[in-house]
Amino acid sequence: MRRARYLLSLVAATATLLAVSAARAEDAGPGFTIFGRAIAGSLSVQVSPDYLGAKTYSLGPSGGLELYKPGEQRTFSPPDDSPGLQVLGDRTLSAGVVARLRSGRDDSDGLRGVHKVDFAIEPGLYAEWWPAHALRLRGEVRHGAMGNSAWTGDLSLDAVYDKDRWLLSVGPRLHLGDGRFTRTYFDITPTDAARSPFNIAAYGANGGFVSPGALASAEYRWTPRWSVIAHVDYQRLTGDAADSPIVARLGSKDQVTGSLGLRYRFGG
Repeated sequence: MRRARYLLSLVAATATLLAVSAARAEDAGPGFTIFGRAIAGSLSVQVSPDYLGAKTYSLGPSGGLELYKPGEQRTFSPPDDSPGLQVLGDRTLSAGVVARLRSGRDDSDGLRGVHKVDFAIEPGLYAEWWPAHALRLRGEVRHGAMGNSAWTGDLSLDAVYDKDRWLLSVGPRLHLGDGRFTRTYFDITPTDAARSPFNIAAYGANGGFVSPGALASAEYRWTPRWSVIAHVDYQRLTGDAADSPIVARLGSKDQVTGSLGLRYRFGG
C-alpha cells in the first residue's frame, strides 16, 4: 500500500510538471517543435504483471512522447506499438525503425531462487498498412541488443473509430519469439530448482514463443490539446512458456495490463 501511494504521488508530481511545461509551450505559441516535429506527451497510471508470466500485479506510472508533422492530426498509434520513426511511405502503407524496452525480472517474492533477467532493448523494423480507412494492420520484428539476444515480433489488427472527440480501437494480437526468447524468460536451471523454496523442478523451454491476445484503447479529446486516454491489453501464454513452472506453478497464463491517463499536444 505504501508503494502504491508513493507511485501515485510520483505520477501526480510528474503530471504537475507536464502541465507547467504545457502552459509554457502554449505561451510559446503553436510553433513549439523539436527537430521540426510537433510533440504529444502522455502520462498514465498503469496496472501490469510484475514480470512476464506473473500472477501478481503492480501499480506504477507509464508514459511516452510522440512526434508528428506540425499542422497534422496525430496518426493512430495504440499503446503496444513500439516507439519508432517512419522512414518510408505514407498513411496507407509505411515502414520504419522501432525500439522496444522490455522490463527485467528479479529473484525476490514469488520467484525466490530463480535467476534474474536483465532489462532489455530490442531494436527492429515495422511495416504498417491501412487497407481501409478504419482498419490497420501492423507487423514488427526485433532483435535483442541488450538484455537478451532473441528474435521477437508482433502482429496486430485494429478496427479504428475516429470521429469528433473520440478515437476508439479494438483488435487481436499475436506475440512471437524464437526458442532463445522462450529459454531466456521461462527456463528453470538445476541451480534455480535447488535454490527455490517452492519445490519446483528444472525445466528446459525449447519451443518458440506464441502468445495470442487482444487490445482495446480509447481516447477522448477533451480540448484540442488535452486528451483522456485508457487501454486494456490481454495476453494468453501458450506452449512451452505456459508449461514452465514460472507460469504453471508460480504464475499465470493470463496476462492483463490496463492504464488510465492524459495526453497533451504541445504544438503544431
